[in-house]
Amino acid sequence: MKNNCTSLFISRRIHNSLRIISILFFFLLSGIISAQSVSNNKKQARISISVKNKSLKDVLKEIEKKSQYIFIYNDNVIDASKLIDVNAKEETIEQVLVKVLAGTSTSYKITDRQIVIYKDNEKKVSNSESLVPINVSGMVVDEDNQPLAGVTVGAKGTSTTTATDLEGRFILNLAKTASTLSFSYVGYKTQEIALRKNMKVVLKEDSKLIEEVVVIGYGSVKKNDLTGSVSSLKEKDFNKGVLSSPTEMLQGRVAGVQITNNGGEPGAGVSVRVRGTNSIRSGQDPLYVVDGVPLDITDVQANGASTTGVGDASAKNPLNFLNPDDIASIDVLKDASATAIYGSRGSNGVIIITTKRGSEGKSQVSYSGYAGISVLPKKYDVLSASEFNAARTKLNLSSADAGYSTDWQDEIFRTAMVQNHNLSIVGGNKSSSYRASLGYMDQDGIINKTGLKKYSGRLNVTTKAFNDRLTLEIGMTAARTNDQRAPLGETGGVEGDLILSALKLNPTYPVYNEDGTYYQVSDQVRNPVAMINLTNDNTQTDRLLANLTATLRLIKGLNYKVNLSVDEVKVARKVTQDAQLSYMENGGTASIGNVEKSSKMIENYLTYDFTSKNNIHKFNLLAGHSYQKFRRYSYSFTENGFASGKIDYLNDLELGNYTKAITTSDITVDELQSFFGRINYNLMEKYLLTVNFRADGSSKFGTDNKYGYFPSAALAWRASEEEFIKKLDVFSSLKLRLGWGITGNQEIISKQSQATLGTVAGASLDGGTTVVPGYTVTRTPNTHLKWEQSKQYNAGIDFGILKGRLTGTVDMFYKTTSNLLFYKVAAGPSLGTNVYTNLDIDLINKGYEFALNGVIVAKKDLNWTVNANFSKDINRVKNYPYSKVPTGYPSGPGITGTPTQYIINNEPLGTFWGKTFIGYDANGKSLYQTDANGTSVEGVIGHALPDFTYNFGTNISWKQFDLGVNFNGVYGNDVYNNLANIMDQMTLFSSGWNTTPGALTSGQSTSDVLSFSSKYIEDGSFLRLSNATLGYSVSLPREWGISRLRAYVSGANLFVISKYSGYDPEMNVTRVSNGVPAIGIGWTTYPKARTFTMGVNIEF
Repeated sequence: MKNNCTSLFISRRIHNSLRIISILFFFLLSGIISAQSVSNNKKQARISISVKNKSLKDVLKEIEKKSQYIFIYNDNVIDASKLIDVNAKEETIEQVLVKVLAGTSTSYKITDRQIVIYKDNEKKVSNSESLVPINVSGMVVDEDNQPLAGVTVGAKGTSTTTATDLEGRFILNLAKTASTLSFSYVGYKTQEIALRKNMKVVLKEDSKLIEEVVVIGYGSVKKNDLTGSVSSLKEKDFNKGVLSSPTEMLQGRVAGVQITNNGGEPGAGVSVRVRGTNSIRSGQDPLYVVDGVPLDITDVQANGASTTGVGDASAKNPLNFLNPDDIASIDVLKDASATAIYGSRGSNGVIIITTKRGSEGKSQVSYSGYAGISVLPKKYDVLSASEFNAARTKLNLSSADAGYSTDWQDEIFRTAMVQNHNLSIVGGNKSSSYRASLGYMDQDGIINKTGLKKYSGRLNVTTKAFNDRLTLEIGMTAARTNDQRAPLGETGGVEGDLILSALKLNPTYPVYNEDGTYYQVSDQVRNPVAMINLTNDNTQTDRLLANLTATLRLIKGLNYKVNLSVDEVKVARKVTQDAQLSYMENGGTASIGNVEKSSKMIENYLTYDFTSKNNIHKFNLLAGHSYQKFRRYSYSFTENGFASGKIDYLNDLELGNYTKAITTSDITVDELQSFFGRINYNLMEKYLLTVNFRADGSSKFGTDNKYGYFPSAALAWRASEEEFIKKLDVFSSLKLRLGWGITGNQEIISKQSQATLGTVAGASLDGGTTVVPGYTVTRTPNTHLKWEQSKQYNAGIDFGILKGRLTGTVDMFYKTTSNLLFYKVAAGPSLGTNVYTNLDIDLINKGYEFALNGVIVAKKDLNWTVNANFSKDINRVKNYPYSKVPTGYPSGPGITGTPTQYIINNEPLGTFWGKTFIGYDANGKSLYQTDANGTSVEGVIGHALPDFTYNFGTNISWKQFDLGVNFNGVYGNDVYNNLANIMDQMTLFSSGWNTTPGALTSGQSTSDVLSFSSKYIEDGSFLRLSNATLGYSVSLPREWGISRLRAYVSGANLFVISKYSGYDPEMNVTRVSNGVPAIGIGWTTYPKARTFTMGVNIEF
């Protein structure tokens, strides 16, 4: 079906301009890189010159002949009477100039091909200076006498530089004319010190430089000036271990952010919830912004075959294309006063990802890599072959012994290998800088024939021109991921579920027949090894994210900025299932699915900074416009009827039953136009005010509600700057914050406000009895369809005590989401089609959160820090017009299609509703709680959302050793163990399935059939040691060419404390019913692996 785009006052010229700009972007990128390379090559070019008794002018002319440089100077700067001798062989231009200008009062400056000779009043002239090189050594420490590694040390007036090693030591080879050394380090004041022997330099912190900067929408602010609820993580704060996406770096690290894995498959998707569940339907993920570019992460999964276990595979993490090694910081915007600047996409929070950039200094190459293994933490407890036979004999069941002993879990699980390698180069000068990187990751899954390979590259370039009035920033990420998958059926499949097939299959069955073919009983009893080896499911995803930002300083304080971006995604999925599989009734199957997505954006905005003369008033103003266009095209083709497994189905489609092939295609185009503004006001560095406003217009909504308006405001008081607080001598910092704002949610299927036409079986013309094929209205238009709207209040405190050794934040929030979009069956004439509509109900999220960071010990050889966070969210549905609406369905014999979860008024989302199990009667039949009449009573039997989440960790460094440990936990959530509900049924055991030891002693009879009840509602609380890393940093001889080396060992998912009886209590599946996702239903999801790695970080 094709949907026409509704234009939002944007002419076709802008679309064409975006294409032209994209082309210019790559030419400009190539030019800057080429120019940087040429500049570096020029400076490294070697010159040979030998002159005696010649004037300085003659020597400069001689150099011009032997190089590409041109000298510029005034005659009165040059001493024409002085004759000099110069002898240089294969030396750089700077080395030659040091000799040429020795004993003069002149210095030089190189700009591209031009060398300016100027009078240097600070340069001391000595006719006795010798050009013989000297070695200068020393040590750099901080104010606590701790050595500083990586300090840039350079001789003033030359390009000769070096960096201190891990012990803070340096050695420089200089001409004897050098008189002053410069020492610079991030966060410290640059110092220039006269040259002397055995130097020991103490660098002092620069409070202006070390003050933490937090990235917010369309800019950044000092943390002290922040008014909203924002959590910021730097590289040192990230999770360690095997990381394939930024969300894994963030898990458990931020109060108010719950990240749940959809499974343990490499690159598996995640559920990210910022301050609770903010909608009753899908589209609950936060907005991700990478270097100023908002990402569209929806619908990037290509369809597979319709066979259960393949077509039901869950989506992978859409951020897998980003290399975690390229990320410098992650900032999480949580309250509406911070997220309202993103308007219609801010209700679920905003996660801003900033990548690493270049810096001034000589080029530095770095490498990081690790290798390791992943294992299944624990096997599901089922009967062995001997236990299986003994149990059937004891229960007088007919023999099902096939004479073999097979551990089917051992047959599908494996010890998996993982490796990751990253190489980067960073450098620059005063006018430009760059960082380029390459990454490679190869992660095998713990299930055979599953894994992820990723190839990525990142380039960031910054250059300045016109006396720094114009700044150009270019960023580009290109990545390819290759996913290999097994027929898992994670989203609710039962008979086609690989893991369930391995658990329930008779352990006395063999893997192979005597002739080498797979042992397969029937469509219902499947061989999991055959399922893996006779199915090929491979997905290739290519993604290019590129943006060009130009900032022009118009006048002092006033800047104009334009941001252009292109985000292209291409997904190709190819699936084959061999005709030998017992469930391939129509022969082998081949399936091809392709998705192409693109997002193009242009933003223009002005910023103005103003500070009054007395520094009492400070303003930062922002006003801008944004336009973003999204396009998605999908295509799928499925064909069966292949008789032989010896052919390549995908390359021989004509050998299948192509006359019955199923082909689908779809294209959608959406547009989003926005106007936004912000005012930041700072009064006396004590009182802070932020006001935001955004207007969004989206083609997804009805003509009556095309635009939404999203204001916010926040106040903050830096109480620690008041004299009466200072006199208390308690707080090193204290700030109180208040915020309010309105945000929206536009993540629904495209063009839901418009009518659709289609074919409906049995439709007749004019209501007559004759069926006439044709088209009819399948969805009526809804011009009133509008945005979901979230209104949020926030109050917070930021504090520091004990001279800053203990810092923390405390926040309380109250959020109401209204105009909730819901999928329901429409009345005629749309013939029962589901449509989106707005419901006049409220979804409440209220709670509190805190985060603490403490410095326990801070000494020369020993440092010990701790951190912890806690979040509590209370979720309630209010004013719901229906008694209850089902949202979650389990799968399994006797329960498939039975509702388990409902939306219920005054209850949280994910509420389990059903009968209360109280045991078995004397005959082994299930008993349930009843009323006075003996009728089973149904009610609330559990809640999938947790009461609270928490995280704590510590980092210890002693001399050259470092240790980091991190725990994360969830408490108070219930999980429906659908796997146990299937595996524990004695009726299935009597039919020949395997079962668990617990089922044999439960008291259930072999004729009892379970219905959905509280029996398998389990406590999903857990505490996990998510990561532990031990490292050792070493100093190496300078001739090795390595400035820093750190080796480490790391373990992830080392243990879990939980009462849950399944593989892992942390779960989230992507199954959706009526547009509403299921929560806390434990299907046989891919288990989370335990991983051990060894790695190194090297700076050359």
